Amino acid sequence: MIEIILKILVSYLVGSMMGGLILSKITGAEDIRKVGSKSAGATNAFRTHGKAFGASVFIIDILKGLLAVIVIAKIPSPAEAQSVLSLQWLQVGCGLAAFFGHLYPVFFGFKGGKGVATLLGAMLGLSPVLLLVALLGWLIIFLLTGYVGLASVSAGIVAALAAGFWQPADFLSPLGLFTLVSAGLLIYTHRSNIQRLLAGTEHRFNVFGRFSD
Repeated sequence: MIEIILKILVSYLVGSMMGGLILSKITGAEDIRKVGSKSAGATNAFRTHGKAFGASVFIIDILKGLLAVIVIAKIPSPAEAQSVLSLQWLQVGCGLAAFFGHLYPVFFGFKGGKGVATLLGAMLGLSPVLLLVALLGWLIIFLLTGYVGLASVSAGIVAALAAGFWQPADFLSPLGLFTLVSAGLLIYTHRSNIQRLLAGTEHRFNVFGRFSD
């Protein structure tokens, strides 16, 4: 049991290593939590610090979730620890722990980002096929609306629905529960985006010149 707790704790600590904040300190750039949407995630990094900075943050944040699922969760453990929790359940726990680390990073005053890239990395480790479905949902909504936040929430919902159709007899499987929790958390972390969307003040990307803001 101690091994399981340690793996989840390490995954949280890895998730707490915020790509945007680490790069800001290394490059001397302004803290991205003080500009734009004040989120420490890749979207705000891209919008306020440019493409190269944003892409670097996105890659780092994806790797955190992927590392938790395919490396930390798979570190060899004693047989008795393995019998307590199956590998897939442990991968889900480590992936969600990395996500919470991104939301509430212990190294940065518990003020993090919205966790989309970290969840994508975890989903990549759990089910690449389901990740492709979620990305397709994200792309469709983004191209239709220009809203990144709405696309991110929609992708989480699409993944949960896809997992339900995929395993209708066992929706509360590790993968099914992961997508349900992820969808709920994405809605929670994007609550300010939803409020701005309803108020008509949400920032949107000018996709193909179709949007004016």
